[in-house]
Amino acid sequence: MLSFGGGTQSTHLLEQHFRGEIHYDYIIFADTGAEPDFIHDQVWWWQHRQRQVGNTTPFLITQHSSMERGLEEMLMRYIYTDYQRFQMPVYCNSVNEDGEVKAGGMLPRQCTVDFKIVPVKQQARRMVMDQLGLGYRQKMPDNIGFITDIGFSYDEIRRINTYQSPQFKYMRMAYPLVEANETTEDSIRFLEQNGFPTRRSRCYLCPFNCATEQDIGMDWEEIIESEPFSFVKAVWFDAKLREVQATGTKIMRSIPYLHYSRRPLTEVFPEEIYLTNAYKTKLSQWLVEWQGYIADKWGAEVPAII
Repeated sequence: MLSFGGGTQSTHLLEQHFRGEIHYDYIIFADTGAEPDFIHDQVWWWQHRQRQVGNTTPFLITQHSSMERGLEEMLMRYIYTDYQRFQMPVYCNSVNEDGEVKAGGMLPRQCTVDFKIVPVKQQARRMVMDQLGLGYRQKMPDNIGFITDIGFSYDEIRRINTYQSPQFKYMRMAYPLVEANETTEDSIRFLEQNGFPTRRSRCYLCPFNCATEQDIGMDWEEIIESEPFSFVKAVWFDAKLREVQATGTKIMRSIPYLHYSRRPLTEVFPEEIYLTNAYKTKLSQWLVEWQGYIADKWGAEVPAII
């Protein structure tokens, strides 16, 4: 199956599948709950292209098994409950015994595995078990194996840490673009030459969003310009995570930031502060809805919005 991200590299593989160059039994998009709308638009675009070319491979959309609303739910759960597991690679500052603040490291990038790769594996497993008439907790027959193609490119080879699925012994992972020595730029060039969408896949609050001058195709400015309310939400999460960390109730001892400069987003983009006022009502409505959801689902005593 193809772990489809809706961005550039995995769409390169998807188009190769449509052309008969790679075979897939399933195309699976795992919704992280925090993709920008333009990524969902690209997913729709590729679903439309699939119909145009007459490809009939099942194109499925799935999500995290217990946090169906994805990364936003994880963050809200972390903020409003005693949930301790933090699954994003935020930049950190550390405080030494003298109270001096120093630049620290970065938390592990667990979100890709937990909210993208694992849900794809689980969805594929469910599909096969259903076809075989087996219950979800029954044993997979010994004569069945899975290969999940991941769209990491050669310049991302450092992201590869295993070919064996830790979750299922009968699943393996493969990285066709790495094997072909294809880089991210190679995939983007392929898409451009064919007139296909080229926006990079990532979440709107991803710490790997960078400044435009770094020219890696992912930047905060694109979020600000394309989806200002998503940026307002990112500003809220950015500040709230440090507020929660300061209470001392979390395992996390470092001071977290979403921006690589290890500064609040409001300091990095002071000229965008007007957005907070422009979307104040919408943000309040969003928070009320989330707080009700977290309270109902996770039994949290959520404080009223101040």
